[in-house]
Amino acid sequence: MNWFFISFFATFLWSLVNISDQYLVSKYSTSDRGPGGLIIFSSIIGLFLALLILFFVKSVFYIQVSDIFLLLLIGFLNVLWVIFYLYSLEIEDVSKVVPWFLTVPIFGFIFEFIFFKETLTSYQTIGSIIILFGVGLMSFDFDKGFNRHGFNKKLAVYMVTTCITIALMGVLFKYVTLEESFLVSSFWQYIGLGITGILIYLFIPKYRNEFNEMNKEGGRNIFMLNISSETLTIIGNLLTNYTILLAPVTVVYLIGSFQPAIVLILTLIGTKFFPNIIKEDISKRVLLPKIIGVLILILGSIFVFS
Repeated sequence: MNWFFISFFATFLWSLVNISDQYLVSKYSTSDRGPGGLIIFSSIIGLFLALLILFFVKSVFYIQVSDIFLLLLIGFLNVLWVIFYLYSLEIEDVSKVVPWFLTVPIFGFIFEFIFFKETLTSYQTIGSIIILFGVGLMSFDFDKGFNRHGFNKKLAVYMVTTCITIALMGVLFKYVTLEESFLVSSFWQYIGLGITGILIYLFIPKYRNEFNEMNKEGGRNIFMLNISSETLTIIGNLLTNYTILLAPVTVVYLIGSFQPAIVLILTLIGTKFFPNIIKEDISKRVLLPKIIGVLILILGSIFVFS
């Protein structure tokens, strides 16, 4: 059962990244300054990662031109989903944002059907419906009720766009990497990520000004946090890929579905002991629907990955 703890640790690392993202948004994004600067910081990280891959892999240029364009597109899509994700963290707590990522497999099924003619099983269909219900429950504000716009429509639009983009990225990356190596594909994806960030800096004045202001205010801290977050993400991905070699893929992915529960626990601990890092409403009327929603999400994931 060693693979279980490895897989769970990977999910824990991803949860820490979510907490870090919430901290960055809450600290450096204000009512008159959005997360544009954070988006550019995240994009620049792509160039450093690409250079790191180039240092170890010299064959990155031995790739079809058509595949390069697709991977550069994936890099652009990477920036796109980060934009909507960060805007989501601006308007809602991280414990309500993260559960939406469990809809990525649902959109992934749709794209795999389009590109690879793969179909959903009855269990996957049932699980997808359950997951959507659980996400909707966690996104609902019971204080406002049904007649006072209790469902956060803006969050739904942002995160559905985020998850559709991630799912499309995954399918396109799979399509290219079936012919190319993982590191070569990752190199060009990160190049696309970095180029997009540079273009945003050059041609979107609002984001450029936000980046310059953030750089003066806490550029080094933001950069180091982004580096740390990206490192944790990569380690989590590598650990997950390793556990896939030791256990059934579906079981490994099922453990990943515990991420909303881990994030919820971390927000409770942070609110109680580290309110300077993260702070959420942990009253019973707010916390109980979240707990029920997490349980529903895990149940839906069991169906999806069964």
